Amino acid sequence: MNRRSVMAGVLLALALVGCKRGEDKGGGGGQGKARSGAAVGGMGVMLAEGPAEDLRVTEDGQFATYLTKTRKPTVEGIPPQMRLGTLYVVPVTGGSPRMLGDGVTNVPGGMLFTPDSKHVLYLTGYNLANQSGALHVLALSEPSAEPRKLGDSVAYFLPSPDGTKLAFVDGGVLKLGPLPSGPFRQVGGEVSTAEFSPDGKTLFFKRRLAAAGGLLAVPVEETAGKQTEPRKLADQVGDYVLSPDSKRVAYQVRNPALSGMYDLYLAEVPELTGRKVATGTTAFAFSPDAKWLARNDGGKPEVPGDLYVGPASGEPGRKVGERVKELAFSPDSQALGFLAKYDLPAGAGLMGVVALPDGEPKLVGSRVPNFTWGKDGKYVAFLSRFLKPIYSVDLMLYQVGAEKAEKAHPGVFGYGFAPGALVFRAGCIREGRACDFKALPLPKEAQAQPQTWLQGIYSYKLSDDGNRILATSARMDSDTFDVAVYDVKTQARKTLDQGAQLPAYFAGQNDSLAVYVLKGANAGVYVAPAQP
Repeated sequence: MNRRSVMAGVLLALALVGCKRGEDKGGGGGQGKARSGAAVGGMGVMLAEGPAEDLRVTEDGQFATYLTKTRKPTVEGIPPQMRLGTLYVVPVTGGSPRMLGDGVTNVPGGMLFTPDSKHVLYLTGYNLANQSGALHVLALSEPSAEPRKLGDSVAYFLPSPDGTKLAFVDGGVLKLGPLPSGPFRQVGGEVSTAEFSPDGKTLFFKRRLAAAGGLLAVPVEETAGKQTEPRKLADQVGDYVLSPDSKRVAYQVRNPALSGMYDLYLAEVPELTGRKVATGTTAFAFSPDAKWLARNDGGKPEVPGDLYVGPASGEPGRKVGERVKELAFSPDSQALGFLAKYDLPAGAGLMGVVALPDGEPKLVGSRVPNFTWGKDGKYVAFLSRFLKPIYSVDLMLYQVGAEKAEKAHPGVFGYGFAPGALVFRAGCIREGRACDFKALPLPKEAQAQPQTWLQGIYSYKLSDDGNRILATSARMDSDTFDVAVYDVKTQARKTLDQGAQLPAYFAGQNDSLAVYVLKGANAGVYVAPAQP
């Protein structure tokens, strides 16, 4: 059976389910059927009825959450986009939406899925004054499970990388334990944020500034019959980064002699005895393979430090760039990209690339505000501001090891890498709301020109395999968008629906579905086959 036949069966099942269940005007009971008479689009089947906002989808694509009855808090100084509402969850393949709680915020940190997509964590009764709420957890894969309340005044929460543990700050006290129901032990007081090591074995946390802003660490698992006390690394800590192999932590400590500046320290796990490796550091990172540590050194308040890269163990490295503010390793850890001779007022620098371990640094672009690596680490793309003959922000492409970068396209608004291609928006009109979506095939052949995949789009998402694009186009008659899917290989395009709000997501197994919210007369959460 082909995928189209499978999807037809899924949508038919959704329609049958929707016909059997009752309507829920206040909470989003789904209609389970497509709309008739749509001239263009109308491919979606309703999962939940009624106005909805802040749509989100689990990592495995099986569940969607959304807010209803949203309201803007009447408090001065809050972001204009902030809302409070009633949180619902619904399976993307159909089923009755479940109300999870009220007073849930759409700001970051108000609701999270665990990385394994098994649980949703959320704050209800969100209090703007202290930015906290009551923390709840729900097991998504258990239809009869009820939400569990874990804390009353939670300002921060974070699941472990494998989704089995949870750290949360309740009334300033950090608690740690297994999901979904604990027990949760108290780890420390006056805590602001926390972070698990990549292997999930160590929990690092920072105290509030009022408690000296200290950085501490504690093992996630306790020794039988013995409670392990947290170990302090330092006070007055700024940013910190954990190595991908979880063996080291690099962290900033405020420099008492330079106002607003930090020195960089490095500590091994589990000893956690720090030693200084750089001064005046504003940018630092470990390579993805955990072999290298890059950091700028010798910076002043208005002048970024020079870039050094060396072993992750902290031995002195070699200088590869001057006045570097931004840096990023390639995904394969074979090269380092950076912005050198950085102009703080202009927010741009010279694009530098150095092959590791001992390649010569190359400066391959000027007036560069940002850059990004391709997933294979062979290419880096960046924007460059050209002043003559007219001002233009052009997309450049550099292949590691080449002598210079090549211009991919002039006048680019947003870019990234897809499997086998550099993709970007160009030729934009209506203040960037309608653009051509183009792709330059990689590896790039001589004189190769970008191909136009779509026209008039506003945003896009790539399927995991890179073979399909979920694109939105801004409408002229309202503040809504059309949602379409495009097949890269066949070049087929189909409009799924009109009148949607952002964002739209791929969902389901192998990104077989598209999930989005419609506004207007047919308001609700919809799902459609993500095939043109």
